[in-house]
Amino acid sequence: ACASCKHQRKKCEETCELAPFFPASRYREFQNAHKLFGVSNIQKIINSVDPSQRKEAAESILIEGNIRSNDPVHGCLGVVRNLKSQIEYYEKELGAVNQQLPFFRDKEKQHQHHAAPRASRKQPLEFGSDEEEESVDVSSLKGKKI
Repeated sequence: ACASCKHQRKKCEETCELAPFFPASRYREFQNAHKLFGVSNIQKIINSVDPSQRKEAAESILIEGNIRSNDPVHGCLGVVRNLKSQIEYYEKELGAVNQQLPFFRDKEKQHQHHAAPRASRKQPLEFGSDEEEESVDVSSLKGKKI
């Protein structure tokens, strides 16, 4: 039996209009949709839709029933509002990142510009050159505990 016939406790016949859209495996989902719309309204909705779109309409009915079951106060509107606020948040985040991007690109160019002369140097530094780091006189440390 399809979910609709199972819910109505009747034998599901081959001519059942709802069987292709509401299989018995989706009985719990159909119950949620039934609470929201009622079987007769579900049939009216399915029949009023173009035959090529009936599968999508049935899926929409099941989704709406599940959402209303999970959030009886706000239902689909709550989901839409939540998604809209997420979109707005991420658009603001993207705008902030896009504003900072030129700054970091300029900083990267400056870093590459300053690093390029050292990287292109072919001769090693000589002992005693100006670019040598300061060294510590080891002889003054003899006998001292470190």
